[in-house]
Amino acid sequence: CASPTTATSNSVSMTVGGAVTPAVSIATASTTICSGNNVTITATPTNGGSSPAYQWKKNGTNINGATSSSYSTTSLVSGDVITCVLTSSSSCASPTTATSNGVSMTVNSSVAPSVSIAANGGTSICSGQSVTFTATPTNGGSAPTYQWKKNGSNINGATSATYTSSSLSNGDVITADLTSNAACASPTSATSNSLTIS
Repeated sequence: CASPTTATSNSVSMTVGGAVTPAVSIATASTTICSGNNVTITATPTNGGSSPAYQWKKNGTNINGATSSSYSTTSLVSGDVITCVLTSSSSCASPTTATSNGVSMTVNSSVAPSVSIAANGGTSICSGQSVTFTATPTNGGSAPTYQWKKNGSNINGATSATYTSSSLSNGDVITADLTSNAACASPTSATSNSLTIS
C-alpha cells in the first residue's frame, strides 16, 4: 500500500580536505652546556593536528617517558644527539609521522678555579717600602675579576691582577679573591693563599 512508491533521502554534504605533510623541528637555547646542567629541548610541529604525539630519542633510541612537546635532562654527555618523532593527529596527514632535525650536544666538564699570590721581593720589607702582589689564576676564564683583602677586609679599588701598597704594617695579612668567568667554573670563586708581612 506504498503511496507514493518512491522517496528521496536527506542530503549529505562532503568536505574533502587536501593531504597535509607533518613536520617537526627541535631547538634549545644552547647546544654547549656544562656537565650536569639542565637542558630543555622544545619541539615545534607543523600539521601536527589538535593533539600531536611525541617520542624523544637519544642517539636513535627511545627515551622512556619522554612524550611531551619538550624534553629536559641533566644527564647528557658530549656527542649525544637528540631527535623527536612526531605523530600527527590531523585526519589528512600523509604520512602520519615525521622525524625532527638532530640536536648535537657539546658537554664541557666542570673546572675548579684557584688563585695563588706572590709578593715581589718577598714579604719581609722595610717600613714604607712599596710591595707589589701578583695573582696567578687557574681556570680563571678569559676575564677573571679580583678583590684584594688586607686582614680579611676588602681593599677599596684593589680589583686587578696586581696590588701595590707602601702602607703595610707588621703582621698585615694579604689575600685575593678570584671570580672566574670560565664557562664551567664550579664554584665560580676561589680564595688565594695568604701572605703575612714582616
